[in-house]
Amino acid sequence: MTNDLTEKATRLNETLFEQFSKAAEMQMNAFRRYADVTLEQARKVSEVRDLEGLKTLTGEQAETLKSLSEQFNSDWKAWQDYFNESREQIQKVFEKAPEETAKPGPKTAK
Repeated sequence: MTNDLTEKATRLNETLFEQFSKAAEMQMNAFRRYADVTLEQARKVSEVRDLEGLKTLTGEQAETLKSLSEQFNSDWKAWQDYFNESREQIQKVFEKAPEETAKPGPKTAK
């Protein structure tokens, strides 16, 4: 019983570590992408020198916003997939393996 609990706790810790590592990586990648877009937009704004440059910049904003919207939707789906995978992995930790349930109990001598 104690051994079984220890094994489950170990598997849970391994699963949580793996899932949190994935979450951290996803978060860093998203942050990096959005920071790059922000820096690029700031660079473009700083290069505006006249009315024509401003018109060009505002024209490009629609495409940038569309791209950001698509990226946001993609990130949202990735997070949903991550949460589903995490839930499944954690549920597996607490399920008994088929070989565990098939093992006969200790036999007592009569």
